[in-house]
Amino acid sequence: MELNKLLERQIKRHLKTTNLESNPELVALFQSISLAYQHHEENRQLVERALEISSFELSQFNVDLRKANQLIELKNQDMISSLEYAKLVQDSMLSREKSLHDVFPRSFLINKPKEIVSGDFFWILNQGSQTYLATVDCTGHGVPGAFMSVISFRFLNQAVRDFGLQKPSEILNFLNTEIKNTISDKIENEEAKNALDISMVKIDNKKNYFEFAGVGQKMLYSNGKELIEIKGDKFHIGQNLDPQKHKITSLEFEIEKDATLYMYSDGFQDQFGGPESKKFGSKRLKELIASISDLDFGLQKSTLENTFQTWKNGCDQVDDILMMGVGLN
Repeated sequence: MELNKLLERQIKRHLKTTNLESNPELVALFQSISLAYQHHEENRQLVERALEISSFELSQFNVDLRKANQLIELKNQDMISSLEYAKLVQDSMLSREKSLHDVFPRSFLINKPKEIVSGDFFWILNQGSQTYLATVDCTGHGVPGAFMSVISFRFLNQAVRDFGLQKPSEILNFLNTEIKNTISDKIENEEAKNALDISMVKIDNKKNYFEFAGVGQKMLYSNGKELIEIKGDKFHIGQNLDPQKHKITSLEFEIEKDATLYMYSDGFQDQFGGPESKKFGSKRLKELIASISDLDFGLQKSTLENTFQTWKNGCDQVDDILMMGVGLN
């Protein structure tokens, strides 16, 4: 094996007085060094070539990645535009906050969709001296929830306007039947069936009482002296509520001075956050409402919103949030 010429000249220059021919061991050492150097040169050239290829491939990958990101961004913009239009359609079909304030000047509404459109909505309908009011939490959120909200809103109006139903329990039975016949019975998987939770009151201003019925939801009633928790039945509209087996409970309450109703979905209490990233919880929510129930309704709303944001503390919102407080006097 030949010695590397450059390396050989350098070695001989430093070892002029050494007879390489008479030192076979030294010659073998130089040959090993030369071979190692050759291998090093070959490896260096291979690495440089690999880096050139990698640099080209990386550059091409970056170009492809930029194109993919641009395509995703365009599709996201299209999706957001579609959702924003869907929200306009949904808002035009559901009850508006103004309609709540027109009937109940002392009131507040908090409506925070997890996404652009929501599966939570409220329903209000005036029939003479009687006012119907409900908070509804449809299965899921986003587009599926919004789809269910529009259908459910239509059935609630039909129950009262077209079929003349007056008791909240009758209206909920009607809603359950229509949801099952329209959607749920067409789905074989029980867990995937569309369902909703709802609390409803009929407020009779002439007779000075309200009637409550709820399925999967509860509400709070402040009579100026205490905060009373009123629980609905433990079923789900459109899923496991069988009117032949289960009778929806109906409760009546006299409207007392300073009476206020608090109706809400489970989004607030299910929010994770706080110092230990736990759920806010129904107990903490009830205590919070009790502590603010004698405040002005605008201040109640801002306190609830600020508390939610503080508790959330950077965590993602887990569900749609709907809450309203309504002064009955």
